[in-house]
Amino acid sequence: MNKNVLWVVAGAVLLCCALVCCIGAVGFGYYSFNATEESVGATELPPAGADPQAAEVPLACPASMQEVIDAVQYSVYEDSGASDVEEPDSYNLVTYTVNGDQIGDPQYEDSPSQYSTQQDDTDSHQLAWDLFAQLIPADYRAVVSEYVVFSDGPSNVLAAVEQSYTDPALWMVEVDNADLDDTDNLYFTLIHEFGHLLTLGPSQVPPDVEVYNNPDDTDLYDSKVAACPNYFPGEGCSLPDSYINTFYDRFWTGLVDEWQPIDDLGYTDDLDGYYDELYTFYENHQDEFVDDYAATNPSEDMAETFAYFIFAPKPMGDTVAEQKILFFYEYPELVQLRAEILQNFCQIDQ
Repeated sequence: MNKNVLWVVAGAVLLCCALVCCIGAVGFGYYSFNATEESVGATELPPAGADPQAAEVPLACPASMQEVIDAVQYSVYEDSGASDVEEPDSYNLVTYTVNGDQIGDPQYEDSPSQYSTQQDDTDSHQLAWDLFAQLIPADYRAVVSEYVVFSDGPSNVLAAVEQSYTDPALWMVEVDNADLDDTDNLYFTLIHEFGHLLTLGPSQVPPDVEVYNNPDDTDLYDSKVAACPNYFPGEGCSLPDSYINTFYDRFWTGLVDEWQPIDDLGYTDDLDGYYDELYTFYENHQDEFVDDYAATNPSEDMAETFAYFIFAPKPMGDTVAEQKILFFYEYPELVQLRAEILQNFCQIDQ
């Protein structure tokens, strides 16, 4: 789930005691990086055989990158409470089969008539897919088997990812084509969602088929969590040297006892209490998270921090939040990936 979804929830709770995820909260800056300046110039990848750390990017478009970071400086949980605004319904409009860079075989879903224009707008469907495919190198999109165009209206949920309905080792990318004009938020959200693919995909978290086939069996799920010696993010038991298990061991083991009772509230009817407690948890550990949405759970923390790793300058590491960003710099393949994504982003943004 992305940051935008939870704002809708917080907004819906603020206005009617409902729901989940976010975007569009009142912007305010609440987190800043004591970052080192990176040199400005053309983004170039290192030559073959070079140290991948050399890909720490002379940035080609730092102003555009800063605009993305500035666009997401708002709180998800701070102002949660009662509200009269109802949560917008979300509808899948079209599902495409993904074959490498290409999408095809559109399957049109039943949806209300007010979405017919969006459903028929194949140019916008292609545009949204092309944006994702141009940002993310092809090798890192190999687990994507389907592309879903959905809508809940503008300025609510921008994008999401989830396991395929037919194979737990494959994933779907979902984009709301009503939000294509909100480019900075969309860039950030697509990278956040890719962060989930990167850290929860089958090479990092082998999918648990029993959990996948029995999503409502809480006893089964709890038994799987108890039997897993590593972090269990939901899709399966993470590998011991996976990105997410290493991240969890380093940054979350000391927080779990405090966080777990709060997370349990999210599965009750007390959503007001959940959002209030989660924001208090964030305030108590503000220097440990890049923003309050990152405090939701370890998986969201990692995906949110990954998006900052991509778009923000390399920090000095003065806070735990900055150390989390530096965590990704420890992996040469991720430093190289950052350089490739930024090169793609800067070309798109021209």
